[in-house]
Amino acid sequence: MFLRGFVLFRPKRTQKTIFDHDICLPAARIEALEKTWAGPFRRLVLPMIDEESFRPFYCEDNGRPNKPVAILVGVCILKEMNNLTDLEVLGALDFDLRWQHAFNINAFESHVCQKTLHNFRTLITANEQARNLFTGITDAIIETAALSTEKQRLDSTQITSNMAHLSRLGLFTRTIEAFLKRLHKKHPKWYEKLPRLYDKAYLKRAGYFADVTSSRAKRRLDKSARHLADLVDRFRGHPEISRMKEYRLMARLLSEQCRFIEGDPGKTELKKPKEIPADSLQNPSDPDATYGRKGKGYKASLTETCVKENPFQVITDVDVAPSYANDQKDVMPVIERLEETGHKPAELFGDAGYGSGENILQAHEREVELTAPVTCGKAPDLNKMQLSDFETSEGCTQVVSCIRGHAPLECKIVERGKVVEAVFSREHCLLCEFLPICPVTRIRGGDYRLKYKRKDMVSSKRRVQQETHDFKERYKIRSGIEATISEADRVTGFKRSWTRGKKRVTLSVFMKALAINIKRFVQSRLDQAKKTFSNSLEGDNNDHFCRLCSLRLDDGNLSSAAMAA
Repeated sequence: MFLRGFVLFRPKRTQKTIFDHDICLPAARIEALEKTWAGPFRRLVLPMIDEESFRPFYCEDNGRPNKPVAILVGVCILKEMNNLTDLEVLGALDFDLRWQHAFNINAFESHVCQKTLHNFRTLITANEQARNLFTGITDAIIETAALSTEKQRLDSTQITSNMAHLSRLGLFTRTIEAFLKRLHKKHPKWYEKLPRLYDKAYLKRAGYFADVTSSRAKRRLDKSARHLADLVDRFRGHPEISRMKEYRLMARLLSEQCRFIEGDPGKTELKKPKEIPADSLQNPSDPDATYGRKGKGYKASLTETCVKENPFQVITDVDVAPSYANDQKDVMPVIERLEETGHKPAELFGDAGYGSGENILQAHEREVELTAPVTCGKAPDLNKMQLSDFETSEGCTQVVSCIRGHAPLECKIVERGKVVEAVFSREHCLLCEFLPICPVTRIRGGDYRLKYKRKDMVSSKRRVQQETHDFKERYKIRSGIEATISEADRVTGFKRSWTRGKKRVTLSVFMKALAINIKRFVQSRLDQAKKTFSNSLEGDNNDHFCRLCSLRLDDGNLSSAAMAA
Protein backbone atom coordinates (compact mmCIF):
# COMPACT_ATOMS: atom_id res chain seq x y z
CA MET A 1 0.00 0.00 0.00
CA PHE A 2 1.30 3.45 -0.90
CA LEU A 3 1.80 5.59 2.18
CA ARG A 4 1.15 9.34 2.06
CA GLY A 5 4.41 11.24 2.26
CA PHE A 6 6.51 8.24 1.29
CA VAL A 7 8.83 9.39 -1.53
CA LEU A 8 10.30 6.70 -3.78
CA PHE A 9 12.98 8.96 -5.32
CA ARG A 10 15.67 9.37 -2.72
CA PRO A 11 18.79 11.49 -3.08
CA LYS A 12 21.96 10.54 -1.30
CA ARG A 13 21.58 10.76 2.48
CA THR A 14 23.35 13.54 4.35
CA GLN A 15 22.65 12.39 7.91
CA LYS A 16 25.36 10.35 9.60
CA THR A 17 24.80 6.86 10.95
CA ILE A 18 26.63 4.85 13.57
CA PHE A 19 28.06 2.63 10.81
CA ASP A 20 29.81 5.45 8.89
CA HIS A 21 33.56 5.30 8.53
CA ASP A 22 33.96 8.59 10.40
CA ILE A 23 32.50 6.92 13.49
CA CYS A 24 33.49 3.27 13.17
CA LEU A 25 37.07 3.57 11.97
CA PRO A 26 39.99 4.84 14.05
CA ALA A 27 41.12 8.40 13.44
CA ALA A 28 44.38 7.16 11.93
CA ARG A 29 42.48 5.16 9.30
CA ILE A 30 40.29 8.14 8.45
CA GLU A 31 43.36 10.31 8.09
CA ALA A 32 44.94 7.70 5.84
CA LEU A 33 41.81 7.59 3.66
CA GLU A 34 41.87 11.37 3.36
CA LYS A 35 45.40 11.12 2.05
CA THR A 36 44.19 9.16 -0.98
CA TRP A 37 42.14 10.27 -3.98
CA ALA A 38 38.97 9.44 -2.03
CA GLY A 39 39.14 12.54 0.18
CA PRO A 40 39.15 15.18 -2.60
CA PHE A 41 36.60 13.21 -4.61
CA ARG A 42 34.24 13.08 -1.63
CA ARG A 43 34.47 16.79 -0.80
CA LEU A 44 34.93 18.38 -4.21
CA VAL A 45 33.31 16.16 -6.84
CA LEU A 46 30.40 14.39 -5.15
CA PRO A 47 28.53 17.66 -4.32
CA MET A 48 28.68 18.65 -8.00
CA ILE A 49 26.39 15.80 -9.09
CA ASP A 50 22.83 17.10 -9.50
CA GLU A 51 20.57 14.30 -8.35
CA GLU A 52 17.35 16.31 -8.65
CA SER A 53 17.63 16.46 -12.44
CA PHE A 54 16.93 12.70 -12.46
CA ARG A 55 13.77 12.88 -10.34
CA PRO A 56 11.39 13.04 -13.37
CA PHE A 57 12.70 9.69 -14.62
CA TYR A 58 11.54 7.78 -11.54
CA CYS A 59 7.94 6.85 -10.70
CA GLU A 60 6.47 8.80 -7.80
CA ASP A 61 4.15 6.13 -6.42
CA ASN A 62 5.25 2.74 -7.69
CA GLY A 63 8.27 0.52 -7.17
CA ARG A 64 11.00 0.67 -4.55
CA PRO A 65 13.28 3.55 -3.52
CA ASN A 66 16.14 4.08 -5.94
CA LYS A 67 19.84 3.70 -5.37
CA PRO A 68 21.18 7.25 -4.89
CA VAL A 69 21.90 8.83 -8.26
CA ALA A 70 25.11 10.42 -6.97
CA ILE A 71 26.57 6.99 -6.28
CA LEU A 72 25.57 5.59 -9.69
CA VAL A 73 26.92 8.61 -11.55
CA GLY A 74 30.13 8.48 -9.52
CA VAL A 75 30.52 4.77 -10.26
CA CYS A 76 30.11 5.45 -14.00
CA ILE A 77 32.79 8.16 -13.84
CA LEU A 78 35.29 6.06 -11.88
CA LYS A 79 34.62 3.09 -14.15
CA GLU A 80 35.64 5.11 -17.20
CA MET A 81 38.48 6.88 -15.41
CA ASN A 82 40.14 3.57 -14.64
CA ASN A 83 38.85 1.66 -17.69
CA LEU A 84 37.34 -1.06 -15.49
CA THR A 85 34.71 -3.68 -16.20
CA ASP A 86 31.35 -3.66 -14.39
CA LEU A 87 32.42 -6.52 -12.12
CA GLU A 88 35.69 -4.77 -11.24
CA VAL A 89 34.05 -1.47 -10.40
CA LEU A 90 31.26 -3.05 -8.34
CA GLY A 91 33.81 -5.22 -6.54
CA ALA A 92 35.84 -2.14 -5.66
CA LEU A 93 32.69 -0.47 -4.31
CA ASP A 94 31.90 -3.53 -2.20
CA PHE A 95 35.32 -4.22 -0.69
CA ASP A 96 37.55 -1.16 -1.03
CA LEU A 97 37.34 1.36 1.82
CA ARG A 98 38.60 4.12 -0.47
CA TRP A 99 35.64 3.76 -2.79
CA GLN A 100 33.19 3.69 0.12
CA HIS A 101 34.86 6.72 1.67
CA ALA A 102 34.74 8.57 -1.67
CA PHE A 103 30.95 8.14 -1.84
CA ASN A 104 30.44 8.69 1.91
CA ILE A 105 28.72 5.32 2.37
CA ASN A 106 29.28 2.44 4.76
CA ALA A 107 29.65 -1.28 4.11
CA PHE A 108 25.89 -1.86 4.45
CA GLU A 109 25.15 0.61 1.64
CA SER A 110 27.98 -0.20 -0.73
CA HIS A 111 26.44 -3.04 -2.72
CA VAL A 112 25.10 -2.15 -6.17
CA CYS A 113 23.61 -4.83 -8.39
CA GLN A 114 25.04 -5.02 -11.89
CA LYS A 115 21.51 -4.87 -13.28
CA THR A 116 20.95 -1.60 -11.40
CA LEU A 117 24.05 -0.12 -13.00
CA HIS A 118 22.98 -1.39 -16.42
CA ASN A 119 19.46 0.04 -16.01
CA PHE A 120 20.86 3.39 -14.93
CA ARG A 121 23.05 3.62 -18.01
CA THR A 122 20.01 2.71 -20.12
CA LEU A 123 18.07 5.50 -18.42
CA ILE A 124 20.83 8.00 -19.28
CA THR A 125 21.02 6.96 -22.93
CA ALA A 126 17.25 6.72 -23.42
CA ASN A 127 16.73 10.24 -22.05
CA GLU A 128 19.90 11.71 -23.58
CA GLN A 129 21.26 12.82 -20.24
CA ALA A 130 24.96 12.17 -20.97
CA ARG A 131 25.58 15.70 -22.23
CA ASN A 132 23.64 17.25 -19.35
CA LEU A 133 25.72 15.29 -16.84
CA PHE A 134 28.96 16.33 -18.54
CA THR A 135 27.92 19.97 -18.85
CA GLY A 136 26.64 20.27 -15.26
CA ILE A 137 29.80 18.95 -13.58
CA THR A 138 32.14 20.72 -16.03
CA ASP A 139 30.35 24.03 -15.40
CA ALA A 140 30.80 23.52 -11.66
CA ILE A 141 34.51 22.81 -12.12
CA ILE A 142 34.98 25.93 -14.27
CA GLU A 143 33.16 28.09 -11.73
CA THR A 144 34.91 26.62 -8.68
CA ALA A 145 38.38 26.86 -10.21
CA ALA A 146 37.66 30.27 -11.83
CA LEU A 147 38.84 29.08 -15.24
CA SER A 148 38.82 31.27 -18.32
CA THR A 149 37.27 29.95 -21.54
CA GLU A 150 38.35 32.84 -23.78
CA LYS A 151 40.62 30.62 -25.85
CA GLN A 152 39.79 27.05 -26.80
CA ARG A 153 41.02 24.39 -29.21
CA LEU A 154 39.31 21.43 -30.84
CA ASP A 155 40.27 18.21 -32.57
CA SER A 156 38.79 14.82 -33.40
CA THR A 157 39.92 11.22 -33.14
CA GLN A 158 38.77 7.79 -34.20
CA ILE A 159 36.78 5.69 -31.70
CA THR A 160 36.47 1.93 -32.09
CA SER A 161 33.59 0.16 -30.41
CA ASN A 162 33.80 -3.34 -28.97
CA MET A 163 33.35 -5.10 -32.29
CA ALA A 164 35.49 -7.23 -34.57
CA HIS A 165 36.84 -5.75 -37.80
CA LEU A 166 35.41 -8.06 -40.44
CA SER A 167 36.43 -8.69 -43.99
CA ARG A 168 33.75 -8.43 -46.66
CA LEU A 169 33.23 -12.19 -46.60
CA GLY A 170 33.20 -12.21 -42.82
CA LEU A 171 30.52 -9.49 -42.83
CA PHE A 172 28.25 -11.60 -45.03
CA THR A 173 28.70 -14.76 -42.98
CA ARG A 174 28.26 -13.05 -39.59
CA THR A 175 25.06 -11.33 -40.73
CA ILE A 176 23.59 -14.56 -42.11
CA GLU A 177 24.65 -16.52 -39.01
CA ALA A 178 22.99 -13.98 -36.71
CA PHE A 179 19.72 -14.25 -38.66
CA LEU A 180 19.73 -18.06 -38.76
CA LYS A 181 20.37 -18.30 -35.00
CA ARG A 182 17.51 -15.91 -34.29
CA LEU A 183 15.21 -17.69 -36.72
CA HIS A 184 16.03 -21.08 -35.16
CA LYS A 185 15.20 -19.73 -31.71
CA LYS A 186 12.05 -17.74 -32.48
CA HIS A 187 10.58 -19.56 -35.47
CA PRO A 188 11.91 -23.15 -35.48
CA LYS A 189 9.23 -24.37 -37.91
CA TRP A 190 10.31 -21.88 -40.55
CA TYR A 191 13.93 -22.73 -39.90
CA GLU A 192 13.26 -26.41 -40.55
CA LYS A 193 11.86 -25.51 -43.97
CA LEU A 194 15.17 -24.03 -45.10
CA PRO A 195 17.58 -26.13 -47.21
CA ARG A 196 20.06 -28.06 -45.06
CA LEU A 197 22.86 -26.13 -46.74
CA TYR A 198 22.27 -23.14 -44.49
CA ASP A 199 22.44 -25.18 -41.31
CA LYS A 200 25.58 -26.98 -42.46
CA ALA A 201 27.49 -23.96 -43.75
CA TYR A 202 26.53 -21.25 -41.25
CA LEU A 203 25.57 -22.83 -37.93
CA LYS A 204 27.10 -26.26 -37.51
CA ARG A 205 30.27 -25.00 -39.17
CA ALA A 206 30.08 -21.37 -38.05
CA GLY A 207 32.78 -19.32 -39.70
CA TYR A 208 33.27 -21.83 -42.52
CA PHE A 209 32.86 -19.25 -45.25
CA ALA A 210 35.04 -16.67 -43.49
CA ASP A 211 37.87 -19.15 -42.80
CA VAL A 212 39.17 -19.33 -46.34
CA THR A 213 42.33 -18.50 -48.28
CA SER A 214 42.37 -15.32 -50.36
CA SER A 215 42.45 -17.32 -53.60
CA ARG A 216 39.08 -18.92 -52.80
CA ALA A 217 37.46 -15.95 -51.04
CA LYS A 218 35.94 -14.41 -54.16
CA ARG A 219 34.09 -17.61 -55.09
CA ARG A 220 32.72 -18.07 -51.60
CA LEU A 221 31.80 -14.39 -51.36
CA ASP A 222 29.65 -14.75 -54.48
CA LYS A 223 28.02 -17.81 -52.93
CA SER A 224 27.31 -15.98 -49.65
CA ALA A 225 25.81 -13.09 -51.61
CA ARG A 226 23.43 -15.51 -53.35
CA HIS A 227 22.46 -17.03 -50.01
CA LEU A 228 21.83 -13.57 -48.59
CA ALA A 229 19.58 -12.60 -51.49
CA ASP A 230 17.69 -15.89 -51.20
CA LEU A 231 17.01 -15.46 -47.46
CA VAL A 232 15.89 -11.86 -47.88
CA ASP A 233 13.52 -12.87 -50.68
CA ARG A 234 12.13 -15.90 -48.81
CA PHE A 235 10.90 -13.91 -45.80
CA ARG A 236 10.24 -10.54 -47.41
CA GLY A 237 6.51 -10.57 -46.79
CA HIS A 238 6.41 -12.49 -43.51
CA PRO A 239 4.60 -10.32 -40.90
CA GLU A 240 6.91 -11.29 -38.01
CA ILE A 241 10.22 -12.43 -39.49
CA SER A 242 10.54 -9.39 -41.77
CA ARG A 243 10.39 -7.15 -38.67
CA MET A 244 13.23 -8.95 -36.90
CA LYS A 245 16.35 -6.86 -36.35
CA GLU A 246 18.53 -9.56 -37.91
CA TYR A 247 16.37 -9.69 -41.05
CA ARG A 248 16.50 -5.90 -41.45
CA LEU A 249 20.29 -6.07 -41.20
CA MET A 250 20.37 -8.67 -43.97
CA ALA A 251 18.16 -6.50 -46.17
CA ARG A 252 20.40 -3.50 -45.46
CA LEU A 253 23.53 -5.48 -46.29
CA LEU A 254 21.99 -6.69 -49.55
CA SER A 255 21.09 -3.16 -50.68
CA GLU A 256 24.51 -1.77 -49.75
CA GLN A 257 26.75 -4.54 -51.09
CA CYS A 258 24.82 -5.99 -54.05
CA ARG A 259 22.77 -4.92 -57.03
CA PHE A 260 20.11 -6.78 -58.96
CA ILE A 261 21.01 -7.71 -62.53
CA GLU A 262 18.83 -5.92 -65.08
CA GLY A 263 16.55 -8.27 -66.95
CA ASP A 264 16.86 -10.97 -64.29
CA PRO A 265 15.32 -9.74 -61.01
CA GLY A 266 16.18 -12.96 -59.20
CA LYS A 267 19.95 -12.65 -59.60
CA THR A 268 22.35 -10.27 -57.94
CA GLU A 269 25.98 -9.25 -58.33
CA LEU A 270 28.45 -7.74 -55.92
CA LYS A 271 29.16 -4.04 -56.08
CA LYS A 272 32.71 -2.81 -56.50
CA PRO A 273 34.32 -1.63 -53.24
CA LYS A 274 34.30 2.00 -54.45
CA GLU A 275 30.53 1.83 -54.92
CA ILE A 276 29.82 0.88 -51.31
CA PRO A 277 28.77 3.92 -49.20
CA ALA A 278 30.71 5.00 -46.12
CA ASP A 279 27.67 4.54 -43.88
CA SER A 280 27.33 0.88 -44.85
CA LEU A 281 27.09 -1.93 -42.31
CA GLN A 282 30.48 -2.84 -40.79
CA ASN A 283 29.44 -5.47 -38.26
CA PRO A 284 25.96 -6.80 -37.37
CA SER A 285 26.85 -6.50 -33.67
CA ASP A 286 27.15 -2.71 -34.07
CA PRO A 287 24.87 -1.46 -36.86
CA ASP A 288 25.66 2.20 -36.04
CA ALA A 289 29.38 1.88 -36.79
CA THR A 290 30.50 3.31 -40.13
CA TYR A 291 33.64 3.51 -42.24
CA GLY A 292 35.77 6.62 -42.42
CA ARG A 293 39.18 7.77 -43.52
CA LYS A 294 40.71 6.66 -40.22
CA GLY A 295 38.94 3.32 -40.01
CA LYS A 296 35.75 1.68 -38.77
CA GLY A 297 33.75 2.95 -35.79
CA TYR A 298 32.94 6.51 -34.74
CA LYS A 299 34.49 9.96 -34.61
CA ALA A 300 34.81 11.77 -31.27
CA SER A 301 35.37 15.54 -31.19
CA LEU A 302 36.87 17.26 -28.15
CA THR A 303 37.08 20.96 -27.33
CA GLU A 304 39.15 22.22 -24.40
CA THR A 305 40.36 25.51 -22.95
CA CYS A 306 43.90 26.69 -23.74
CA VAL A 307 44.40 29.77 -21.57
CA LYS A 308 47.94 29.94 -20.16
CA GLU A 309 46.76 31.63 -16.95
CA ASN A 310 44.46 28.70 -16.06
CA PRO A 311 45.88 26.39 -13.37
CA PHE A 312 44.65 23.51 -15.56
CA GLN A 313 42.62 23.09 -18.75
CA VAL A 314 39.22 21.43 -19.01
CA ILE A 315 37.33 19.76 -21.84
CA THR A 316 34.33 22.00 -22.52
CA ASP A 317 32.54 20.11 -25.29
CA VAL A 318 32.30 16.53 -26.56
CA ASP A 319 30.49 15.06 -29.52
CA VAL A 320 30.28 11.66 -31.21
CA ALA A 321 29.53 11.37 -34.93
CA PRO A 322 29.85 8.76 -37.70
CA SER A 323 33.47 8.06 -38.59
CA TYR A 324 32.98 9.44 -42.11
CA ALA A 325 31.74 12.83 -40.84
CA ASN A 326 33.71 15.83 -42.12
CA ASP A 327 35.44 18.05 -39.55
CA GLN A 328 34.40 21.09 -41.60
CA LYS A 329 30.82 20.65 -40.40
CA ASP A 330 31.75 20.53 -36.71
CA VAL A 331 32.82 24.13 -36.15
CA MET A 332 29.46 25.89 -35.94
CA PRO A 333 27.70 23.19 -33.84
CA VAL A 334 30.59 23.39 -31.34
CA ILE A 335 30.32 27.18 -31.13
CA GLU A 336 26.53 26.99 -30.72
CA ARG A 337 26.78 24.43 -27.90
CA LEU A 338 29.46 26.45 -26.13
CA GLU A 339 27.31 29.56 -26.44
CA GLU A 340 24.38 27.72 -24.85
CA THR A 341 26.52 26.74 -21.84
CA GLY A 342 27.99 30.24 -21.49
CA HIS A 343 31.52 29.19 -22.47
CA LYS A 344 31.76 30.63 -25.98
CA PRO A 345 35.40 31.47 -26.71
CA ALA A 346 36.74 34.63 -28.25
CA GLU A 347 39.25 32.56 -30.23
CA LEU A 348 38.94 28.94 -31.34
CA PHE A 349 41.95 26.98 -32.61
CA GLY A 350 41.63 24.04 -34.98
CA ASP A 351 43.75 22.14 -37.48
CA ALA A 352 43.46 22.35 -41.26
CA GLY A 353 40.47 20.01 -41.19
CA TYR A 354 38.37 22.79 -39.64
CA GLY A 355 39.75 25.69 -41.66
CA SER A 356 37.68 27.08 -44.53
CA GLY A 357 36.50 30.48 -45.63
CA GLU A 358 32.90 29.61 -44.85
CA ASN A 359 33.70 28.45 -41.31
CA ILE A 360 35.84 31.53 -40.63
CA LEU A 361 33.00 33.80 -41.80
CA GLN A 362 30.29 32.01 -39.83
CA ALA A 363 32.44 32.00 -36.70
CA HIS A 364 33.11 35.72 -37.16
CA GLU A 365 29.37 36.36 -37.28
CA ARG A 366 29.15 34.66 -33.86
CA GLU A 367 32.00 36.91 -32.61
CA VAL A 368 34.47 34.03 -32.55
CA GLU A 369 37.83 34.13 -34.30
CA LEU A 370 38.55 30.76 -35.89
CA THR A 371 42.32 30.33 -36.03
CA ALA A 372 42.89 27.45 -38.41
CA PRO A 373 44.96 27.12 -41.59
CA VAL A 374 43.16 26.78 -44.89
CA THR A 375 44.35 24.00 -47.18
CA CYS A 376 41.08 22.93 -48.80
CA GLY A 377 39.83 24.06 -52.16
CA LYS A 378 41.69 24.79 -55.37
CA ALA A 379 45.33 25.78 -54.97
CA PRO A 380 45.94 29.42 -55.98
CA ASP A 381 47.66 30.23 -59.28
CA LEU A 382 50.81 32.04 -58.19
CA ASN A 383 51.25 33.53 -61.66
CA LYS A 384 48.14 35.65 -61.18
CA MET A 385 46.95 38.23 -58.68
CA GLN A 386 45.08 36.82 -55.70
CA LEU A 387 41.92 38.08 -54.07
CA SER A 388 44.01 38.78 -50.98
CA ASP A 389 45.81 41.55 -52.94
CA PHE A 390 42.63 43.66 -52.60
CA GLU A 391 42.08 45.49 -49.34
CA THR A 392 38.66 44.80 -47.85
CA SER A 393 36.63 45.72 -44.80
CA GLU A 394 36.18 43.40 -41.84
CA GLY A 395 34.09 40.46 -42.90
CA CYS A 396 35.04 41.08 -46.56
CA THR A 397 31.74 42.83 -47.27
CA GLN A 398 33.31 45.90 -48.91
CA VAL A 399 36.33 46.42 -51.17
CA VAL A 400 38.41 49.34 -49.88
CA SER A 401 41.04 49.51 -52.61
CA CYS A 402 42.92 47.52 -55.23
CA ILE A 403 46.61 46.68 -55.22
CA ARG A 404 47.41 50.12 -56.62
CA GLY A 405 45.39 51.86 -53.90
CA HIS A 406 42.42 52.91 -56.04
CA ALA A 407 38.98 52.74 -54.44
CA PRO A 408 36.07 51.24 -56.43
CA LEU A 409 33.39 53.41 -57.97
CA GLU A 410 30.74 51.31 -56.29
CA CYS A 411 30.50 48.18 -54.19
CA LYS A 412 27.46 46.08 -53.35
CA ILE A 413 26.56 42.76 -51.74
CA VAL A 414 24.41 40.34 -53.77
CA GLU A 415 23.12 36.78 -53.58
CA ARG A 416 21.93 37.02 -49.98
CA GLY A 417 25.16 38.44 -48.66
CA LYS A 418 27.38 35.70 -50.06
CA VAL A 419 28.83 37.58 -53.06
CA VAL A 420 30.41 41.04 -53.36
CA GLU A 421 30.65 43.07 -56.58
CA ALA A 422 32.99 46.06 -56.90
CA VAL A 423 33.32 48.25 -60.01
CA PHE A 424 36.62 50.00 -60.75
CA SER A 425 37.15 52.93 -63.11
CA ARG A 426 38.47 52.07 -66.58
CA GLU A 427 40.85 55.05 -66.42
CA HIS A 428 42.68 53.42 -63.51
CA CYS A 429 42.51 49.83 -64.77
CA LEU A 430 43.74 50.55 -68.32
CA LEU A 431 46.85 52.23 -66.96
CA CYS A 432 47.59 49.45 -64.41
CA GLU A 433 50.45 47.08 -65.21
CA PHE A 434 48.68 44.31 -63.27
CA LEU A 435 45.60 44.28 -65.51
CA PRO A 436 46.65 41.16 -67.50
CA ILE A 437 46.87 39.07 -64.32
CA CYS A 438 44.09 40.81 -62.34
CA PRO A 439 40.88 38.86 -61.54
CA VAL A 440 38.65 41.75 -62.74
CA THR A 441 36.49 41.45 -65.88
CA ARG A 442 35.40 44.19 -68.28
CA ILE A 443 31.74 45.13 -68.23
CA ARG A 444 29.46 47.24 -70.41
CA GLY A 445 30.58 50.83 -70.39
CA GLY A 446 34.28 49.96 -70.26
CA ASP A 447 34.67 49.75 -66.49
CA TYR A 448 36.03 46.67 -64.72
CA ARG A 449 34.25 44.55 -62.16
CA LEU A 450 35.63 42.41 -59.36
CA LYS A 451 33.16 39.73 -58.30
CA TYR A 452 33.98 37.28 -55.54
CA LYS A 453 32.41 35.04 -52.96
CA ARG A 454 33.09 36.25 -49.46
CA LYS A 455 34.30 32.81 -48.37
CA ASP A 456 36.83 32.79 -51.25
CA MET A 457 38.18 36.19 -50.20
CA VAL A 458 38.50 35.03 -46.59
CA SER A 459 40.29 31.84 -47.67
CA SER A 460 42.70 33.82 -49.84
CA LYS A 461 43.56 36.20 -47.01
CA ARG A 462 43.98 33.33 -44.54
CA ARG A 463 46.42 31.57 -46.90
CA VAL A 464 48.61 34.65 -46.75
CA GLN A 465 48.13 35.18 -43.02
CA GLN A 466 49.00 31.60 -42.05
CA GLU A 467 52.49 32.02 -43.51
CA THR A 468 53.35 34.90 -41.18
CA HIS A 469 55.47 34.52 -38.05
CA ASP A 470 52.75 36.01 -35.81
CA PHE A 471 50.16 33.46 -36.94
CA LYS A 472 52.55 30.55 -36.48
CA GLU A 473 53.42 31.66 -32.95
CA ARG A 474 49.77 32.03 -31.94
CA TYR A 475 48.87 28.74 -33.60
CA LYS A 476 51.41 26.71 -31.62
CA ILE A 477 48.99 26.41 -28.71
CA ARG A 478 46.63 24.26 -30.79
CA SER A 479 48.89 21.21 -30.60
CA GLY A 480 48.21 20.86 -26.88
CA ILE A 481 44.93 19.08 -27.55
CA GLU A 482 46.88 16.20 -29.10
CA ALA A 483 48.34 15.61 -25.63
CA THR A 484 44.82 15.64 -24.16
CA ILE A 485 43.65 12.96 -26.59
CA SER A 486 46.76 10.93 -25.80
CA GLU A 487 46.15 11.31 -22.05
CA ALA A 488 42.53 10.28 -22.43
CA ASP A 489 43.54 7.17 -24.35
CA ARG A 490 46.33 6.18 -21.94
CA VAL A 491 44.33 6.80 -18.77
CA THR A 492 40.78 5.83 -19.77
CA GLY A 493 41.12 3.78 -22.96
CA PHE A 494 39.38 6.58 -24.85
CA LYS A 495 39.93 5.25 -28.37
CA ARG A 496 38.64 1.75 -27.63
CA SER A 497 35.17 1.70 -26.14
CA TRP A 498 34.02 -1.28 -24.07
CA THR A 499 30.50 -1.20 -25.52
CA ARG A 500 28.67 -1.06 -28.87
CA GLY A 501 26.01 1.13 -30.44
CA LYS A 502 26.20 4.90 -30.90
CA LYS A 503 24.16 5.82 -27.82
CA ARG A 504 26.20 3.65 -25.47
CA VAL A 505 29.50 4.64 -27.07
CA THR A 506 28.45 8.29 -26.69
CA LEU A 507 27.79 7.78 -22.97
CA SER A 508 31.18 6.12 -22.57
CA VAL A 509 32.94 8.99 -24.37
CA PHE A 510 31.19 11.65 -22.27
CA MET A 511 32.06 9.85 -19.02
CA LYS A 512 35.71 9.44 -20.07
CA ALA A 513 35.98 13.14 -20.96
CA LEU A 514 34.34 14.04 -17.65
CA ALA A 515 36.78 11.74 -15.85
CA ILE A 516 39.70 13.66 -17.38
CA ASN A 517 38.21 16.96 -16.15
CA ILE A 518 37.72 15.59 -12.64
CA LYS A 519 41.21 14.11 -12.57
CA ARG A 520 42.76 17.46 -13.53
CA PHE A 521 40.58 19.38 -11.09
CA VAL A 522 41.40 17.20 -8.10
CA GLN A 523 45.07 17.02 -9.06
CA SER A 524 45.18 20.82 -9.20
CA ARG A 525 43.71 21.04 -5.70
CA LEU A 526 46.21 18.49 -4.44
CA ASP A 527 49.08 20.49 -5.96
CA GLN A 528 47.67 23.67 -4.44
CA ALA A 529 47.53 22.01 -1.02
CA LYS A 530 51.12 20.78 -1.34
CA LYS A 531 52.26 24.29 -2.21
CA THR A 532 50.34 25.76 0.72
CA PHE A 533 51.83 23.15 3.04
CA SER A 534 55.37 23.91 1.82
CA ASN A 535 54.88 27.65 2.28
CA SER A 536 53.52 27.15 5.77
CA LEU A 537 56.56 25.10 6.75
CA GLU A 538 58.98 27.62 5.32
CA GLY A 539 57.31 30.58 7.01
CA ASP A 540 56.35 28.68 10.16
CA ASN A 541 52.87 30.03 9.70
CA ASN A 542 50.56 28.15 12.06
CA ASP A 543 47.42 29.70 10.56
CA HIS A 544 48.25 28.27 7.15
CA PHE A 545 48.94 24.87 8.69
CA CYS A 546 45.59 24.84 10.50
CA ARG A 547 43.81 25.87 7.33
CA LEU A 548 45.54 23.03 5.47
CA CYS A 549 44.49 20.52 8.10
CA SER A 550 40.89 21.65 7.74
CA LEU A 551 41.12 20.98 3.99
CA ARG A 552 42.65 17.56 4.70
CA LEU A 553 44.33 17.40 1.30
CA ASP A 554 47.47 15.31 1.11
CA ASP A 555 50.50 15.14 -1.10
CA GLY A 556 49.17 12.16 -3.04
CA ASN A 557 48.42 12.03 -6.72
CA LEU A 558 45.12 11.22 -8.40
CA SER A 559 46.10 8.59 -10.91
CA SER A 560 44.55 5.65 -12.63
CA ALA A 561 46.60 3.21 -10.59
CA ALA A 562 45.70 4.87 -7.29
CA MET A 563 41.98 4.84 -8.04
CA ALA A 564 41.81 1.24 -9.18
CA ALA A 565 40.31 -1.26 -6.82
